[in-house]
Amino acid sequence: MNDPKEEVIDMHVHVGLRGDKWPYLGKFSGHFMRSPTLAGLLLYGGMTYEDLTDERMKQATLRAIRGTKEVNKVVCLAMDPAFDKGGHSLVCKAHMWVANEYVLELRAELPDKILFGASVHPYDKKFEDRVREYVKEGAVLVKWLPSAQAIDLAHDIIVDRLKFLATAKHGKPLPLLLHVGSEYSIPPIDSRTKSMDFISWSKYDRFRNTLRLWRRWHRPDVRRIHANLQAGLDAGAIIIFAHCGLPYFAWSRIGKRLEHSDLDAVSRYLRAPANRGRAFADVSAIVTPMRHTYFHRLRELPEDTLVFGSDFPVPIFELSGDLRQKHRDHRAVMRGHIRNILVPSGNLMDLNHRELQTVFGANHPLFTNFASLASTTAGARRDPTVNELPGT
Repeated sequence: MNDPKEEVIDMHVHVGLRGDKWPYLGKFSGHFMRSPTLAGLLLYGGMTYEDLTDERMKQATLRAIRGTKEVNKVVCLAMDPAFDKGGHSLVCKAHMWVANEYVLELRAELPDKILFGASVHPYDKKFEDRVREYVKEGAVLVKWLPSAQAIDLAHDIIVDRLKFLATAKHGKPLPLLLHVGSEYSIPPIDSRTKSMDFISWSKYDRFRNTLRLWRRWHRPDVRRIHANLQAGLDAGAIIIFAHCGLPYFAWSRIGKRLEHSDLDAVSRYLRAPANRGRAFADVSAIVTPMRHTYFHRLRELPEDTLVFGSDFPVPIFELSGDLRQKHRDHRAVMRGHIRNILVPSGNLMDLNHRELQTVFGANHPLFTNFASLASTTAGARRDPTVNELPGT
């Protein structure tokens, strides 16, 4: 593809380090090392615990990205550790963090394939200086994961940070990739803050919280959160809501009653005329047995608000395999290759691309929306006469 605006960019790819060789570039905590989550990530990343060294993880990451045929480029994401509200790093308590400098090292290895997804904690007193530095290094977005990073989206500082991001890229917006909805991969430093990713709080959330007799979750100040996010959007910030706020395990018919969902809240942001060209949602990590029940709702969202991603190495499933593929998998299992039941063969980022083409159609603009966004670093101007705040 000659036109960079037509490139297929996977804008949601995770990287990590154990911290045995390069502890200054990233680290897993002992708790995370023992977690079933890591076991699953290793399985889908094509690795074993014997491979869990910094050098082998780096090579596995590069091999997976180099092996993509259908995806032109990927955005590798850094992960700042948590900070307290006084601006002090809590890196010693973090269960996982990845330095921005490590992503830059990966990009140096594959400059034609890897884009820089920066992470700068909003509580960091050097936030603006660091963002400026990473913009100079070519950052295409900034990532926040509130529960793991202990970010309260209702905090007053959020508005200031969003307003800064609105002009951080040479006077144009540096997009914010914001995780919303339930998070299961990276544990928070305090179990009570798992709800910091929520931008809605339903009666079912309240009921479930009363059942947690020990260490109930923090109740998000939803009204303040929406006021902060909308103020940032009104100032020109671009926000990409990760995973469309979908639940992970609950299917669509009774999802709200079983698991938290932010899909309705995200949908209101995407549909508000005031937010067109500013509010987006990515479709990463939706190719799963439960989330596929939400596909009909995602197809109803405005086409120009969706962007393509995988969330690699979070599990990606082959949902549309034909009978021949299922027969091959069956024969492999009969030969003792149990991994074939869970992990599809081939490059998983390409598989994610093919599965989403099946869901949305090969010509859906979501596959190139991020490339266009990255090229222009600004969406359509909002109409100042319209002032809509999504409901809570």
